Parts: sequence; structure tokens; C-alpha cells
Amino acid sequence: MHNLMKKAQGLRCLGSAALDMCSVASGEADAMYEFGIHVWDIAAAALIVTEAGGVVMDTQGGPLNLMHRRVLCASSQVLANTISQILDHVQLESD
Repeated sequence: MHNLMKKAQGLRCLGSAALDMCSVASGEADAMYEFGIHVWDIAAAALIVTEAGGVVMDTQGGPLNLMHRRVLCASSQVLANTISQILDHVQLESD
């Protein structure tokens, strides 16, 4: 996270991954990521972001696997790829 903080203008956490993702969908935020999240916390929001034209993917840059407990969403593919490359990758047990 330290690597990303050096490049970001600000950090916001609403306390709900779904709300954070919907902030990306609505244009209030450019991107969000979360480690250790469960499928029931992000499945509906992932659809909302995708339908709004955003990108939802695995933090390691691949397609989102809801069971891997990590998510990255962004307003564009370019931004998502850039953030994925900056993040320190965390390996978690799958659900």
C-alpha cells in the first residue's frame, strides 16, 4: 500500500467494499482495491461497476475470481493495470 500511497492524491475508505466499488461506478472515485474480501461483499457491486463501464479484476491483473478474496476496480483498464503493477500482491486462502 505504501507504494500506491506515494502515487495517489488521496485515500478514502467508506467501511464497505460494495460502497467503495459503487463510488468508482458513479465517478466519485477513480479506483479501489481490497484484500481478504468475501464473495458476498463484492458480487453485486462488481456487476454495477461493469455495467457503468468500469473495470473489475483481480489485484494481480487477471480476470476477477470471486473466490480468491481480492478485487481491484477502476474507471479504466489503463488505470486498473497501473494500480495492479504498483500493489504489493497478497496471497490469501480461497473461499
